[in-house]
Amino acid sequence: MKYVTYQKQDHVAEITLNRPEVMNAFNSQMLDELIRAFQMVEQDGGVYSVILSANGEKAFSAGGDIREEIATDGPAARAFGEKGKACVRAIERCRVPVICAVHGFTLGGGMELLLVCDMTVASEDARIGMPTIKLGTIPGWGCTKNLADVVGKYRAKELLLTGRMLSAREAYDLGLVEYVVPRAELLPKARELAETIADMAPIAVKAMKSCIDRGWQMSTEEAYAMETEAFSMCYDTQDKFEAMSAFLEKRPHRPYQYR
Repeated sequence: MKYVTYQKQDHVAEITLNRPEVMNAFNSQMLDELIRAFQMVEQDGGVYSVILSANGEKAFSAGGDIREEIATDGPAARAFGEKGKACVRAIERCRVPVICAVHGFTLGGGMELLLVCDMTVASEDARIGMPTIKLGTIPGWGCTKNLADVVGKYRAKELLLTGRMLSAREAYDLGLVEYVVPRAELLPKARELAETIADMAPIAVKAMKSCIDRGWQMSTEEAYAMETEAFSMCYDTQDKFEAMSAFLEKRPHRPYQYR
């Protein structure tokens, strides 16, 4: 892959945006490669968590490639928007938790990706926003829905209608990111989180993520019923038996078997 790198260490997959010469601006090929990287995660049962980060000093992603977009017409924009939404869905529906590590400019499509990851670590220099209104367009990958879900309808309107960039600390206060750290600690903190999750019983992790994500859209009773099913299912797994045995015996758990 040219614009996205993929590597795996132990049970953690690291997916990295790799178009730093244009501040990791998205084009169609980059989206294809990012979708492919998350397909690789789905196909590898040995991946228990994912880190999504970016190469380059200035940006996680500056958003779309304006040099390409200025010549884009409506039908082409629709196709690009659908591909962007397919990428967002691949991240959002990933069977394992995705930790996003953002630095510098995290704009447009960069913010779109942040919104669908399970947790985000931001460096202190991160600037997060959706400036599409300043370019005569609106977000195309779900931000009008996803941002409102996180910060509320009226705060989403303020941010999207002004195109205002948030500091990392403001983003933390609004619940867009979970950690703010010095730049040098960005990837170490993301790896710490990913490795912590990867050390948990993976069936329980998958069930937990699914219950939170799906329950968010359900009625209380529907969410309760789904949780009860997942809760009882965990008790029939070998991984549960190993985790509880290790706790009682005061020893580290043996490698989980995912069954």
